[in-house]
Amino acid sequence: MSTQADSADSNVRSLPGEGQGLLTTPAGDELPVRTFKRGEDVVLVVLTNDEGHAKDDRLETAELAYTSMRGVVRLHGEAVFEDASVIRFEARGEAEVSQRRSFVRVSAPRPVRIEYDEIVERRAHTIDISGGGMLLVGADGLKPDQQVRFTMSLGTHELPVSGVARVVRIRDDGKRALVFEEIDEEDRQRLIRFVFECMRNARAKTRGDWL
Repeated sequence: MSTQADSADSNVRSLPGEGQGLLTTPAGDELPVRTFKRGEDVVLVVLTNDEGHAKDDRLETAELAYTSMRGVVRLHGEAVFEDASVIRFEARGEAEVSQRRSFVRVSAPRPVRIEYDEIVERRAHTIDISGGGMLLVGADGLKPDQQVRFTMSLGTHELPVSGVARVVRIRDDGKRALVFEEIDEEDRQRLIRFVFECMRNARAKTRGDWL
């Protein structure tokens, strides 16, 4: 947490299972953020990159979406830039919670090492990923309800994510759907950040930002 936010209020705290998100401005810009609580009612939003906003900039109709233990939380309200990196978000109305029993899922092919029954599958890779599970191709030996150890690569400059997963469904096309049963919370948060980054990149492409 930044010292700027700490100086504003000593009662700033992160919430278990909550954090990575996007703040959408009235112009449609999406700012990557991390959420914190300050007091009981105010959500404090800290930018993960500097967009050059000046102090006291005010966005009267902003939308905040972030991950939580309940799923994806969406809030509408007013965002006020306390400085270039800290935003005070004041919600209007009730929060909308979607996918209570799951996480946001994106298409993202990533190599995965699977270990089970003294067998190591190195050719498996994901079709899509979420903070709660993955859809695999190339792991044809897996059976329903089978538990496996996995190690997933997030890229050259990222540490891999590892843990224990269980096969919950085998589709007609042979792809295996797995749910994460044991995964370090730090790994899960890194995975969720990866998912949000994939979402931002996909939206940027559809808007033509990558031309």
